[in-house]
Amino acid sequence: MAKDRKSDVVYIFTAFITLKNGRRIYASQYGKKAFCIPVRRK
Repeated sequence: MAKDRKSDVVYIFTAFITLKNGRRIYASQYGKKAFCIPVRRK
């Protein structure tokens, strides 16, 4: 049986993302309420 890969992912919702250079990008600048970031479970 193949394991369902979608169950290995948890989604985190955040209103902003900080880039490597320190600049913050806000979801409202792109017409969104939040960014969705997929994170793998261990």
